[in-house]
Amino acid sequence: MRTAPNPDFDEIPTRTGKVVVPAALRADVEQFHYAPARRVGDFVYLSGLVAINPEPGAMSAEAFRDTLREVFRGIERLLVACDAGLDDVIELQMFHVFGSGRVALNKAEQLAATAQVRDEFFPPPYPVAVELAVADLNPDGGLVEIKAVAFAPLV
Repeated sequence: MRTAPNPDFDEIPTRTGKVVVPAALRADVEQFHYAPARRVGDFVYLSGLVAINPEPGAMSAEAFRDTLREVFRGIERLLVACDAGLDDVIELQMFHVFGSGRVALNKAEQLAATAQVRDEFFPPPYPVAVELAVADLNPDGGLVEIKAVAFAPLV
């Protein structure tokens, strides 16, 4: 758990806990008005982080897995900034864009690659999870958006 202030994050105290904004998302938060991470008592809620292929061509399977790893590392950094960790995650929600032409995997292969990478970060017992298909994600080139909820008692 983190104890010293981290200059890579803005921490905004709230009546029920705090909001955490990574420096890299400050402009996005100002434009779209959301909290990337919010601690409410013993719970931590994370907005979705998006695996993106900014190029119009198809991303390889390995590049897709690497992009997913970056998303899960981002989730981990937000959790730590909220005094929690990956082992505190109780729920994952994943929103997939299938058939976009931006990843060289079909639906089954994309789901399998996501499960493979997820298992690198979440060993048993796994968090509850839901995976949904969506037509599009923000920003352009979004392939998978992943949000999380953690239960991390402060006492």
